[in-house]
Amino acid sequence: MNRPAPETIASFARADVPELTSAPQPVSAPAHSGVLLYYVVEGVSTVGVALMLSGIYFYTTRRFGWGSSENFQLAAVLGVIYVLGAMSAHAIATRLGRRATLVLTYLVMAACAGAALWLTSPRLLVIILMVYSGVSAVTWPALESLVSSDPPPGRLARRLGVYNCVWSGSGALTFASVGYVLKHWQAGIFVVPAVVHAGIAMVMWASRTGRKARDRGGENATVSPAEPAEPAVVVPHPPDAQDAAEPELLRVRTLALWMSRLTLPATFVVISSLLAAMPTLPLIRRLDPTAGTALASVWMMARWVGFLMLGTTSWWHTRPRALLWAACLLLAAFLAITFRPDWLPRSPDVATRPWVAWLIAWQIVLGLALGLIYSASLYFGMVLSEGSTEHGGYHEALIGLGTVIGPGAGALAEKMGGGSPAWGVAAVAGIIAASVVACGYVSARRAPEGDVSR
Repeated sequence: MNRPAPETIASFARADVPELTSAPQPVSAPAHSGVLLYYVVEGVSTVGVALMLSGIYFYTTRRFGWGSSENFQLAAVLGVIYVLGAMSAHAIATRLGRRATLVLTYLVMAACAGAALWLTSPRLLVIILMVYSGVSAVTWPALESLVSSDPPPGRLARRLGVYNCVWSGSGALTFASVGYVLKHWQAGIFVVPAVVHAGIAMVMWASRTGRKARDRGGENATVSPAEPAEPAVVVPHPPDAQDAAEPELLRVRTLALWMSRLTLPATFVVISSLLAAMPTLPLIRRLDPTAGTALASVWMMARWVGFLMLGTTSWWHTRPRALLWAACLLLAAFLAITFRPDWLPRSPDVATRPWVAWLIAWQIVLGLALGLIYSASLYFGMVLSEGSTEHGGYHEALIGLGTVIGPGAGALAEKMGGGSPAWGVAAVAGIIAASVVACGYVSARRAPEGDVSR
């Protein structure tokens, strides 16, 4: 049984309990109204991102006649660019400041969506989507850091719970409406993101300049919500625990962070693969576009419910092995959702009620498992790093890694298997299974004695 090195524990203790300085230092702490602003920005921005990066696969299937292989390839390419954007988020936010970073990135995203509206070439659209994907990856670590900066004692989990509910709820409702938009106003899939991102950029700019003006006038002169880019925390209490320096609690948190970040890429292997494959499932293809996207978004609704429950409870804070069970359910749910009735010797009617109920039930399981793994990765990363954009960047980069590996493996396997979707499903399932094994190994090797996670 391996124990963390003493210096590792000490470093985490220092991270959780900031040292007091001899002289007062500025504290970058968003006010309550500032946190509300970030939630609004997050929710509205998610509408544009969901249309451009999630609904786009229904658009390409409908507009260009793409199948799962082409959609897999698009998802993999966008995933590569997303990783690069996420890894650069910390450097950009440090140089420009988090709020200025958001203003700039939202303007670029609005320009990309506006340009995509006039494109008829699939290749040019892919280029625009690549730029959009990379820039959007910079926004999330900045928002996560702003929301996590210097919360009152014990409130970090609740803040992140609200954060997760906002983006997941907004994304689920938007994705469910993609079919309606494509059916009645196809241009809306680009017009809406262009408008919302431009509007958010203006609101953030007005808020930023307004705060600077108040600072120059002497109000709150020692506090700047925009600078420095990284929080300079000097508050004499740990951010989210009553006794964060306890070695046992730190070991549990470290184990949970390792396990969640091992399984986080697998969650987006599943998500990106499903987003690319869902429009081609026999049941979804037989439905009206509005009904099809609504049925395909059940897992998003279930994930939102999971975030809501996890944000109001703390049982999972000390039970990292729950992540292993979530990873196992992830694998089972993916196989169940992507299973096609025509693979059976006697293929039943795919539109029968049992198959619809099957798809809904397994999407609920999937959404709850996704919620636990995502919440754990974000929470434990932020609580052990004081809400740094650097760790937010790692979190988003792992998401991007999953969106590369899953669709990439699916596309390659389908090509090698002569275009059969079964090969793509098997390849993606194999990656998820490897993640489950790795998570189980870490759980067994790093579990501390007297582990409160049992």
